[in-house]
Amino acid sequence: MTKIKTKVEYIWLDGTKPEQTLRSKTKIIDLESTITTPKPEDLPEWSFYGSSTQQAVGNNSDCILRPVRVYPDPQRVGSYLALCEVLNEKGMSHKTNERAELEDIDFHRHQEGWCL
Repeated sequence: MTKIKTKVEYIWLDGTKPEQTLRSKTKIIDLESTITTPKPEDLPEWSFYGSSTQQAVGNNSDCILRPVRVYPDPQRVGSYLALCEVLNEKGMSHKTNERAELEDIDFHRHQEGWCL
């Protein structure tokens, strides 16, 4: 199968208080040409420097982005937006990842947002 270079914008909420802000960065990945819109599991996890987003201290700053929803990018043809949750360096839900707490609430009946 043929692979094509594809831009994926990883988007997440940072650790800013009192309100979190959106952060993003773009990754170029190889996707199978037969994939129309990739599923979250088709995309790799990606690390970032958490102290720059107030999600870690300088001496222990690795955080991980895990895609949970993927949408076609409305501004870049053939590119995608990946809404991500933040994990700590051990792969566990980061303390700023409030989405993980929603698992205990019956949000699964809703068909929009990051809670799917």
